Amino acid sequence: MVDKQPEGIEAQSASASTLINDIEKSTSEGSSRKRVVSIKAQPGTDAVYVAKSTLLSQALQDLGMGRYQWFLALVNSVGWFLSSFWLVSFKLIAPPAANEAKFFFSSSGDREAFLFISLCVGLTIGAASWPWMSDRLGRKWIFTSTLVLMGTGGLVGAGMPSFTGLCVVSFVMGFAIAGNVLIDTIILIEWVPASHQFLVCFRGLFRGLGELVAAAVGWPFISEYTCGTGPDELSTEQAISHQSRAVHSSSSGSCHCGNNKGWRYIWWTFGCITLFLYLCRFCFPLHEIPKYLLSRPRDAEATQLVKDMASYNRRTTWLPEASFARIDSTVDVDAQRSPQSGLRVLSSSTGGSLRAGILALLLCVTGLTFILHPNYLRLYLSSKGVSAVTPTTVSTSFLFSRYLYVSLCGIPGPILAAVLVKTKYGGRTRTGALITLLTGVLMLVAPVSRSQNAALIFSCLLSCTQHAGLAVLITYSVEVFAAPVRGFGLGVMGFFGGLFGLLGMIITTFNTAIADGAAVWFSGAVWIVMAGFWLILQERDVAA
Repeated sequence: MVDKQPEGIEAQSASASTLINDIEKSTSEGSSRKRVVSIKAQPGTDAVYVAKSTLLSQALQDLGMGRYQWFLALVNSVGWFLSSFWLVSFKLIAPPAANEAKFFFSSSGDREAFLFISLCVGLTIGAASWPWMSDRLGRKWIFTSTLVLMGTGGLVGAGMPSFTGLCVVSFVMGFAIAGNVLIDTIILIEWVPASHQFLVCFRGLFRGLGELVAAAVGWPFISEYTCGTGPDELSTEQAISHQSRAVHSSSSGSCHCGNNKGWRYIWWTFGCITLFLYLCRFCFPLHEIPKYLLSRPRDAEATQLVKDMASYNRRTTWLPEASFARIDSTVDVDAQRSPQSGLRVLSSSTGGSLRAGILALLLCVTGLTFILHPNYLRLYLSSKGVSAVTPTTVSTSFLFSRYLYVSLCGIPGPILAAVLVKTKYGGRTRTGALITLLTGVLMLVAPVSRSQNAALIFSCLLSCTQHAGLAVLITYSVEVFAAPVRGFGLGVMGFFGGLFGLLGMIITTFNTAIADGAAVWFSGAVWIVMAGFWLILQERDVAA
């Protein structure tokens, strides 16, 4: 069965001739840049939009990467940096915050995971709602709103007197983080020329950089101002020495906000950094996305934005508004289908349904196994005599040095992935399959570790492949949906990824007795299977 495109053949033929004339006009004026590959109508679009979008993509390609796009890529990458920055902060503050709330050493066991469950709920709802809103209300306002929510949420959370209140803030932070990641991705892919769409993949290095900086900034605060979570009482003594009003006792029962301000200092610092970077982003002259305006349709505004961007880059564009008007007049009215909405967009064609299903499956596996594998691997290795590396079993300096090593190894992964997706024999699908296969093999081999250093090596290798795989997966996902429904498509994908991440967190919180490392073997095996699903996907080398 093939994709059905009713009423579109004649319309696309008519609009294609108009489009070719316009593109020939651009090339006759001296442009030697690569031609944009025109594709057939995708779910959620019609022949008119496809022709206009291809014409706009060619205009952006002819202009090339200028100052505006490079500044946008940098400002955009800051968003990914901050999202990762804040996600890691939860891992840093959870032990001391839960200890202060008397959860960490309670008779009922470790319940710090409630903080992460709240975070996962926020991530799931945020991933589903922010992209959908961007299709309805535009991308621009979300670009800055999520950073404000993250920064203020961090400052409020740092002053929270109760663990329950901190969990509520955790939900809000997750809601903002998910929106920031997805909307930033949409904005970047729709502004850069087709030749530079690989930057979405390359930008994944800022995820590892955010983890690295978060661990480096948080280390001194946890080391100097935290009580009662280490295997010895050094951390408690250090906290007491820095707090004149602290109770002179090294038991966890004396751990309260007066001598346990380290985690609060971390969030206060992170909140201030976030709000400062928000001000930097606010000063950037971000315009609404031309392709979003085309889908409204607001052709005149889209044309003017391209001209403004060209002027900012000190270049000129051949794109006139008359080109879009000619497409409107050439295509028959009967060939212009009204935009589809909701799940009908994802199921309107066999090919579209298959791609969406595979992407959703990949994101489900990612969300589930990225949580299950490290947690159950630690339990499995402990049963084999390898001491677990946790805040309660090792010193703060030892723990944070491991955080730094693992974070540092995550940075090269997206860089390598970005290089591979641009090569002739790489591309999105083959690169995704290779990285997914390597990730699965490493997950299966990691249980052979019989020392903390061996386990660290596998953690570093997995950090590299997981960051690379996530970068390729996000790049392909954002490219496969047409601009009019890109937010909705990513929202559905993000919802499934977040939902299974939440499921993984619930499993690890309430079921720690999965025998013989079954969750570890499952995680590795399912990733190897997913490598084959990557090869089913259609390779994409077209303007998003």
